[in-house]
Amino acid sequence: MSKGFRVVQASDVIRERLGISFDKAPAEVTIKDSSEPSTLVVLGKRGAVEGVVEALVSELEDVVVWWGRPGLHTVVKARVSRVDNGKCILELPGGVEGVLEACDSRENDFLVVTVVKPSFRKGERAIVSRELRVDGDYVSLIKGSGRIEFSEFIRDQARRAELSALAVSKLMGSGVGVRFRSNSQYAELHEIAVEIDSLLRRLREIDARSRIEGSINVIHEGESTALVYLASPAKMRLDELRGRVAPTAVGHHQLKYMGLDELVDFAEYLLANRAISREATGLLLSYVLNSCVGRGFVFNQRKLDGGVVKLTPGVLEEVHVDQGSVKAVFKRVLRSSGVYDGLGVEKKPGDVDYMVVETGSWVISHNYFRGGTYIGSYINVNTPPDIGEGVVEYMDLEVDIVVKPGGIVEVVDLDKLEEASRSKLINEKLFNKALQTVESVKNNPMAHVYNPRSNQEK
Repeated sequence: MSKGFRVVQASDVIRERLGISFDKAPAEVTIKDSSEPSTLVVLGKRGAVEGVVEALVSELEDVVVWWGRPGLHTVVKARVSRVDNGKCILELPGGVEGVLEACDSRENDFLVVTVVKPSFRKGERAIVSRELRVDGDYVSLIKGSGRIEFSEFIRDQARRAELSALAVSKLMGSGVGVRFRSNSQYAELHEIAVEIDSLLRRLREIDARSRIEGSINVIHEGESTALVYLASPAKMRLDELRGRVAPTAVGHHQLKYMGLDELVDFAEYLLANRAISREATGLLLSYVLNSCVGRGFVFNQRKLDGGVVKLTPGVLEEVHVDQGSVKAVFKRVLRSSGVYDGLGVEKKPGDVDYMVVETGSWVISHNYFRGGTYIGSYINVNTPPDIGEGVVEYMDLEVDIVVKPGGIVEVVDLDKLEEASRSKLINEKLFNKALQTVESVKNNPMAHVYNPRSNQEK
């Protein structure tokens, strides 16, 4: 709101928290949780979505943004590049590949399709459909569907009946289906009727344009969609903002994203009733981790291209708390053979990695041993980790520092970090923070090398 945005159709809880009245205006942008961990979906009208994403980046800073290409429900003319087991692999505008299921077309045919799931990362295929779709504020019309569908948020049966009657009066016999969007539950029926007429005209225009000979192109622009990954510092900033309007535990968003909802809700209930201080809630994570000593953990290394590397699981061996920071030491017994990148040393099954993870730290330290003999350390530069019950997650920032026996230090994969910056996968702040972290580790590498014999960092 401080950035000039209006919150519309807010729940009772949100209105009370923000001190605002109910605004039934149609939403131009929707922000919701993604199925991907620590990630928001921002979708809606292009200019409005760009403004919201810009505000999120400006306010939270430590985020990674992936834009959907082409936009959701964009209608395009595409070329069949090949047919694979009944699926057509399509060349879409912008060099993006798409996939159309149950396709009987031939190679080099041109098809008009609607994007139902954009491509967000390099190498990721968009999913498309032959049903043409156009979106308005209140409804979406789908040619070839014939169905009447409702947003899950339209729960009132009387309202559904009114909207169904309107759809039948406008669309019967047209072969066009309709999906009533959540905005329609508050709109006047005549406003929705006017929009249906307008979208029907747009469908006819799209149909006419699709029949014109031409190359791969966008026929109708759909909605902009962005995925916004929230690194741990961004979640802390959200905690600060939430704390201005509601009792908020330290680490609220991190702990919620890591599945500790009940623990957070209980702590905030106590906080709201002044039974504990906010500082006391800062002990939640250390409490959870201390109860997990001796238990197995999984490690999800998120990649800037959207992939996830699942490292060999490990057992939590130690937890240390110091001035609000929590440091955890995990023991991972490696299973596979190979070569340690950067170290140039053979990797063997049974080698041990003492992995040191610290909240708020921009590095994770991997310290490799074989039969008690030190092999070397790999200092991974990443966003500060999110730690939950049985899971550690972080975003790899590509560059790493290798520490060899004798204290020899080398920086590896700096070119990958620079390429991520050039291609706008990371913003300037994240790029500079990664470079600063590299310099800090180079200046004092042994501060990040863990020695299990002395049970302390050298």
